[in-house]
Amino acid sequence: MRNYDKRKDFIENYTNAQKELFKYFNCDEEFFVKRMSEFTWAIKNDGDFYFLNYWNKDGKRNDAVVVKKNGHPMIFKTQKHTMVIGIDCVKIGFIFDNEGKTDEII
Repeated sequence: MRNYDKRKDFIENYTNAQKELFKYFNCDEEFFVKRMSEFTWAIKNDGDFYFLNYWNKDGKRNDAVVVKKNGHPMIFKTQKHTMVIGIDCVKIGFIFDNEGKTDEII
C-alpha cells in the first residue's frame, strides 16, 4: 500500500507541474513537451507557413512545422524561454533557451 501512495504522489506532482508549465507560457492547451536547451533554433516564415529549424552542436538540422491557431503561429515566449508548438511526427511543445535563438539557418 505504501508504494502505491508514493506513485500516486509522483503522478500528481508531475501532472501539477505540467499544468504550471503551460500556465507559465500562458498556453491554454497541453501538449507533449520536449526540453531542447542544447539546441540552436530559428523560426522561418514561408508565406502562410512557419517552420521551426533546430540543430545541436554536430550541425544536424531538424525541421518542424509550427502549428497555427486562429491564423497565428503557436509560439509562446517568456523572458528566458520560448515554447513552439510544432509537428515533428507528433504535436510537440519545444522549449528552448532564448539565448540559443538565431536568425541564421544552417
